[in-house]
Amino acid sequence: MAVVVQFLVRKFVDSLAEEGAAELPFSSHFYDMRAGLEKAAISSTNADELRECMYELNNLLSQCRMLNNRPIPRSCFFSPSEAWLSNKVKQRVIAMKRRVLQCVHNDDPNGDAAALPEENATTAGFSRWSTSWVEQSRIYRFDQQLAELESRAFRDRSPGRLTGVGIVGMGGIGKTALAQLVFNSPLARRRFFPRIWVCLSRTSCIGKDVRKEVLQSILMALGLEEELILAIDSLGDMELAVHEQLKGKRYLIVFDDVWNVDDWYADIAGHENALSRGEQLQNGLVLALPKERGGIVIVTSRQEQAAEMMVGKGSVYRVKPLADRESAWAIFMDALNKERQPIDLAAINNLKEEILQTCGGLPSMAKAMADIFAKSLTLPASTSSQELKLE
Repeated sequence: MAVVVQFLVRKFVDSLAEEGAAELPFSSHFYDMRAGLEKAAISSTNADELRECMYELNNLLSQCRMLNNRPIPRSCFFSPSEAWLSNKVKQRVIAMKRRVLQCVHNDDPNGDAAALPEENATTAGFSRWSTSWVEQSRIYRFDQQLAELESRAFRDRSPGRLTGVGIVGMGGIGKTALAQLVFNSPLARRRFFPRIWVCLSRTSCIGKDVRKEVLQSILMALGLEEELILAIDSLGDMELAVHEQLKGKRYLIVFDDVWNVDDWYADIAGHENALSRGEQLQNGLVLALPKERGGIVIVTSRQEQAAEMMVGKGSVYRVKPLADRESAWAIFMDALNKERQPIDLAAINNLKEEILQTCGGLPSMAKAMADIFAKSLTLPASTSSQELKLE
């Protein structure tokens, strides 16, 4: 595990070095994290948490790079939607900084966790974030699972109800990747508009009403101005606003990385349009989702019970670790070959059992291991297989 974390840290440091300090948004926070990570001692007590942090941190750095490379409008100012996005990204950067430094300091006997910089609770944001963007060339061996999911999601349904699909499984198994593939599939692009991606990861912002965050994200994706969105005070009014904006549309919404849910999230697919029946119901996400034209709601979660609550027990698709060791090996080799590095097949094959054991049937781990070996293979030719041996 330590070798994976070391590679991910090195990847972050190298990527950060490619960016100009004055150009990268929120660069001071990234450099604070780099300073902490370069001094960090990786051990069994923090390796798992650091690995998850580094996956998310590298994704966040890529998002900031994309934000920095946006086309510059003639006015040279952010539009309201761009300003909203920039603020949300900043919140996530600050939250990630605190999480990384907390993890580093907690394992440092000379460190003082209490000395970590305090951030305003309103800027904490989500500690993990995902987007609908998918790099097809970096996703392997999901053909069968994707076909099964598409058959569930895109089956013909009569108007007046939504199709709910829950994707569940352990972390790193590919739930978000599968949802991204469905979201960006040609069939989804042809059949559904709008298509909206909402990340529901655990929030580190104590006291914030995450329900409003969810509805605000939907309204923002639908193109409403920030000023109008923030002017909506009550949860019920916000649910109604989302309903009116989606009314008459055949939409697709992904709720990614769902954790703790309550009755407000329950049965969002439903059987009929609650508002059209004129019922006096309590607040609920189901009220915000009209069903006249049909549509799809996809939920991903590590917690099967949460997905079942939202879309129903019969609509859950369980993603399991790869039972076929050769499939995991094929993912590793495919990813390694895509790095276009010269490969010492003898050295790689000698470590096959260790590599597969470390991967544990997780596609994301197989790809990470391929990245590690691609870097290792750039070492001088005198490097022996023992030097490449996993720790």
